[in-house]
Amino acid sequence: MMKFYLFLVAMILHCTTTVVQAQSTSYPNRPITIMIPMGPGGTSDTLGRTISPILSERLGQPVIIENRAGANGLIGEEYFSKVKPDGYTIMLGSGSASMNVWLHSLNYDPRKSFVPVTLMTTLPMALIVNNKLGVKSMKEFIEYVKKSPTPINYGHWGDGSVAQLNAEALKVEAGIDMNGIPYKASPQVLNDTIGGQVEASFVGTLAAAQHINGGKVQVLAVTSPSRTSVLPDTPTMTEVGYPKVEVESWFGYFVPQGTPDNIKNLLSQTLIKILQQSEVKAKLESQGFRVVGNTPDQFSKFYLSDIEKNGKAIKSMSINK
Repeated sequence: MMKFYLFLVAMILHCTTTVVQAQSTSYPNRPITIMIPMGPGGTSDTLGRTISPILSERLGQPVIIENRAGANGLIGEEYFSKVKPDGYTIMLGSGSASMNVWLHSLNYDPRKSFVPVTLMTTLPMALIVNNKLGVKSMKEFIEYVKKSPTPINYGHWGDGSVAQLNAEALKVEAGIDMNGIPYKASPQVLNDTIGGQVEASFVGTLAAAQHINGGKVQVLAVTSPSRTSVLPDTPTMTEVGYPKVEVESWFGYFVPQGTPDNIKNLLSQTLIKILQQSEVKAKLESQGFRVVGNTPDQFSKFYLSDIEKNGKAIKSMSINK
């Protein structure tokens, strides 16, 4: 009787394993959702919508974009921590995934719940100011802020966002005071900087370039180590004397913890091949992105290192959990 029982258990385990393997090896056989924890029209959304139709073509299945914005990505990231690990919901995450762990009491661990697939791109930020300030350089901006009878306002899209980290770093480096005003998404920050509801903000370089050319805002500096082709005449923060204000955005794909390795590797290999296409790379670079496209192991090392680096930065600034 005992032998029969053990045989039965072994058969059940074998069948279960076979079913799981069959499901993963036939992947994908239905639509895939890319969940973006930021709002429509933002940098993550732009990148996701550039890649999704090509990914759909490569995988032979529809790829749907789903935005779940709010709280610097926290709302979408918390949702993603609970999705089924079958490869049919993947996340296009950003630096927020390595910051929220230091800012909120989470019921999940981003270091374990989010499994890196590939780091797609990085993107420098640009400091822009409303034209009404009448400043044309970083020196003039710092002088303006120091002479202001009350602290000026800067916009950002949530505590721990790259926009806030850069602004807080500038406050420390330049010895100035500014109030941070949180928004739900980066397009709202940009619009209110243009409109004058806030005086300054850090935004993606492409967004800054589009509005600079229209004369709606003044750009003062970029956070990249060297000048960007999107804003070739704009100095870096190092050039204007603030080398520690150099936080760039990054964007990468994740799958949930428990996703089969063969699915993770298929997605990684497919996304890397997409980034290697000359027309895709050229398009992204024209938007200010630096194209990366690395392995899951390489992205994992970058991601874990970024978590530790941001933890130190957040603790050193006036950003409280």
